[in-house]
Amino acid sequence: MVSNKIRGFIGDGLITEIILSAAGKQAGVNPAEIFVVCKSKERCVELREQYNVRAVVDAEDFLSRVEILALALTFDTNVEREISGINEKIPSNTLIISCTYGLKISTLEKYFPGHPVIRFVMNPMIVAGAGVCAYAVGSVNSADSENIAQFFLKSLGRTIKVASEAELEAVGDLIISGTIYLFVTMNALIESGKKNGLEVEKAREIVSQIFTGVNETVTNPDAVIEYLIKQGKSQKK
Repeated sequence: MVSNKIRGFIGDGLITEIILSAAGKQAGVNPAEIFVVCKSKERCVELREQYNVRAVVDAEDFLSRVEILALALTFDTNVEREISGINEKIPSNTLIISCTYGLKISTLEKYFPGHPVIRFVMNPMIVAGAGVCAYAVGSVNSADSENIAQFFLKSLGRTIKVASEAELEAVGDLIISGTIYLFVTMNALIESGKKNGLEVEKAREIVSQIFTGVNETVTNPDAVIEYLIKQGKSQKK
């Protein structure tokens, strides 16, 4: 998200909280400059206290001036009902960014005709600057949209441009399932170490290094590594 822009979020769930945290910590965006539409006054208070954002119940407070509008609606939301009618209230050049699961670019361009559109997926590790993000852009001002996507997403972790929206959805599913699987696996290994008498800090350090080594081996293989892995797989004990 580019500086000196009026920014707004539609959606007050966990996805928004992850992006707010990452934007503040990694991208240097001041949360006090971001509007978030909340479902209740109580939720407004929570987000203001936690992130110092400009949480509001009524989107009319900023829509007429918004230059970047992020759609971060939860999976169980009636998305088309939530975004219907917004187009008439925003400037004609507002950039639409969506990380709402299943919300296709064609639908975004239907409800926001003439607007540049970016659709992206990410994992929660963007809060540490070590996440992975993938994106696709719509048909309007695609070159400018891509530059903006690269500018913002690269500060959150590894950024991948996909060849198609179908590929974006495949990447998104892999990111979600892979993140959950690895998180659960690492925590299970740490717990195993604790049960065998290791201090939690030492167990974390060891498991972290194991995964670092496996990552390096998988991402940078050579003939010797592949031979040794093959030999290791044959040793069932």
